[in-house]
Parts: sequence; C-alpha cells; structure tokens
Amino acid sequence: MSVLNNKPQMFVIQFPSNFWYEEVVSTWEPMVKRMKLPYNTVDDFMNQQIQQVTFPSTNLEIATQRRGQYEIAYPTGKELEHEIGKNLNITFKLTESYLSYWIVWHQVDLYLHYAGDGLKRNKEPLYMEPIFLSFLTDAGLEMVKFKFEQIIPTNIAELNLSYAATVASYNTFNWSLRYNYFDVS
Repeated sequence: MSVLNNKPQMFVIQFPSNFWYEEVVSTWEPMVKRMKLPYNTVDDFMNQQIQQVTFPSTNLEIATQRRGQYEIAYPTGKELEHEIGKNLNITFKLTESYLSYWIVWHQVDLYLHYAGDGLKRNKEPLYMEPIFLSFLTDAGLEMVKFKFEQIIPTNIAELNLSYAATVASYNTFNWSLRYNYFDVS
C-alpha cells in the first residue's frame, strides 16, 4: 500500500539576474552585504524573501443556448491562456530595516519613471523582465515551468509600522504584478 504525500511547498519562483534595475542593485546591494547574511546579491536576497505566490485562477466561461425548455451549455472555444487570470501576487518577508520592501519600492519607482518618461522609454523596455515559476516533483526535480512575460507592477501593499511589534514574529507584504503572456515548458 502506498500513501500519497501532498507537498504544496514544492515550488520555486525566481527573479532572473537581470530583473532588478542596475540602480536598484547599486543602491541596495551594499546594504544586503552589510547585513552579514548568506546572500551576496540583490537577486539572491529577494528570491529568498519570497514566502508565498498566488497562482492565477482559471475561470472557464461557457456559452448557453435555450433549446425548448432546456438551457444547454457549450464551451466558448477560447484557448486556456485567455481564460486564466493575468495577475500574480507575491508575498515577501519583511526583514530588518524593511529592506525587501524598499528594494521593491525602488524597482517600481524606477519602472514608472522609465515607462512614463518618453525620453527614457527608448533606453529601457516597457515591461519588466520575465519571472519564472517552477513546480517540483517529490524528489525536487522540475516538472512544469511557467515563464510570465511582459510584467507590469500593479500594487505594493501598505507597510504597517508599529512599536508594538512582537520580536519573535515577522511581517510580510504583497507585491501584485500583471503579465500579458505565459509560456509553459
């Protein structure tokens, strides 16, 4: 008899090494190194601060038609990519000095500056670099890999500051992104 073991934590989400703008890296990487953590780059640090990812939902529409007294349902004929929500929500752990929050905030600030300024639009792409989400087997091998492309930030959750914070706990914040396309491999 075998017992199936559901391991919902068997995923990896990754920001590629070119995801963070050069200005973000040059500003915050010295801070990451100064914290004496086992991370040498902003990429490594931010990838390790991810606590949760909300994978987009799929809402399959149907078409209905009345046949006499019965309502008959039909598939709409759309491809699955058109039916999947195009939003990703990533939850990050807040570290000392709220470093992960300020790195995301700086990235979004620069993105809006580049995307909104017609002069700089020619220098920087209109979209952020792709994000990769891999689902792993029980042995830790990659089974399915999603590549989310043409990413636009849509929200940074509020930052709740309190003098009554508990020392033994850590807080999180959410970063919401929208993508236009995904690729599955």
